[in-house]
Amino acid sequence: MEYYQTENGFAYGKPPVARIVTRRIGVDKLAIDHTYVSAELRGQGIARQLVLLAVEQAQKEGRLIVPLCSYAARVLNENPALSELITFL
Repeated sequence: MEYYQTENGFAYGKPPVARIVTRRIGVDKLAIDHTYVSAELRGQGIARQLVLLAVEQAQKEGRLIVPLCSYAARVLNENPALSELITFL
């Protein structure tokens, strides 16, 4: 299985068994609204990889991240370099 970009974030597997939902806010923010991984795949680092893909997208676009998803917020806060990318609405 592989990761790929979707219209509103990233997904894993076809059909998707994991996804992250993002949206652009204005010209300088990317909100991470939701992450989901099917029960049988949890604990394998898939959700973390989806968050990191969203971070990479935000960095390429010069955006800060609004982590509305609690899991994404935890991943960002665990890493000092990533926590610098957090902003709020």
